[in-house]
Amino acid sequence: MSENEIIALLRLLRVPNIGDVTAKKLIASCGSPTAIFEDKPHHLLKLEGIGKATLKGLHDRKHRLAAEREFEFIKSNEIGVSCFWDADYPHYLKHCIDAPVLLFKKGNIALVKIRRVYLSVCCLYFQVPNHNHLKV
Repeated sequence: MSENEIIALLRLLRVPNIGDVTAKKLIASCGSPTAIFEDKPHHLLKLEGIGKATLKGLHDRKHRLAAEREFEFIKSNEIGVSCFWDADYPHYLKHCIDAPVLLFKKGNIALVKIRRVYLSVCCLYFQVPNHNHLKV
């Protein structure tokens, strides 16, 4: 994903009344995060959840500046970003309608996956003793 797309997504998610579900609808309708900000206002107003106040927020300069600052922080701290259409986005989250559009990661994610699998296996075999086990 390009820097411009990440900044566009960060900017989109800063707009009041736009959450993950509405952001996904906008991306599906316009084709990409950057295309949302280039689309004609009358087209965006036809979409469910987009009103004049939301449309005004899309083009508010303060959201663009805040998104650019956030992107610089992400870049300077070497934080990874995964979007819901990326291959490294968790498979099961892709099936949740309100899953986050962006995931941020830092460190060795493969190790976390191994630990999660290990903990899942441990939980499967954990048995809580009941009173029948205590009788001799």
